[in-house]
Amino acid sequence: MIKGIGSFGKQYEIMYKNDVQAEGSVVRTLFEQMIKLDDISVEYLYNSYTDLGNRYKSGSRVLFENIVDAIKGQTDSETVDNIILYCRNIVENCDTDTDNMVFGGTEEEIVERGTYWCTDIARVACVMFQVAGFPSRMITTANTKFAYCGHELAEVYYNGKWGVTDPTSGVVVRHQDGTPASAWEIHNDCNVANKIFYQQSPESEKESYFLYSPGEQYESVGISNYYVDEKENYDYTTSMVNDYCKEILKHSDEQWAGGIRWIHGEDLI
Repeated sequence: MIKGIGSFGKQYEIMYKNDVQAEGSVVRTLFEQMIKLDDISVEYLYNSYTDLGNRYKSGSRVLFENIVDAIKGQTDSETVDNIILYCRNIVENCDTDTDNMVFGGTEEEIVERGTYWCTDIARVACVMFQVAGFPSRMITTANTKFAYCGHELAEVYYNGKWGVTDPTSGVVVRHQDGTPASAWEIHNDCNVANKIFYQQSPESEKESYFLYSPGEQYESVGISNYYVDEKENYDYTTSMVNDYCKEILKHSDEQWAGGIRWIHGEDLI
């Protein structure tokens, strides 16, 4: 199996090593721990890799217990939807510009300060799912045909199946019959995700789809376990945006005039 921060190739390895998250912090560790989803790893990742038991210890994350109790739905599907909508509201209500945004920290700190950064809000969703009693894990996706096309999501186990959720966009990916759609299913058929993303994604985020469809983001997928009862195993140091990412975001804000490309020489190393 292919593991670690270099799972998506050299260019993406350099990108992840220069992430805005502090060196050694939780997201960097999850990048190091991820397993690439492919024909060799799929059976392991969708069977024994993630513990399906309830690992949450009552009273250990009181903020999220209270939130989950307040938004719990009548069915498991409704609760999953409500958690993702709660996370999406955090993103929508965050008006901090990137230069002043804080990255990382505990999930409680992220909720308190707000964020629109996918790696941070995906962790919030992952923890909330487990507090609600659903096994969940972190999903890293990339379309390696393009530069800087990475995203972070959460995959949650409910109704007897793993399903992708995107707390940044507020989208829960399901098949037409309502069953959860896994990252593996989207990886093999991008149309599984395309229809629902085009229907439900905010208009501001649809602008990014001119390069590739939402489902094509799953060209490469990495999966990392992130258990709510292992908080003491991670470093929650915070950071500010670095020069590497600031330059990328500048080009992104300009809609990649001249075409999306590696701008830090990642493709020359």
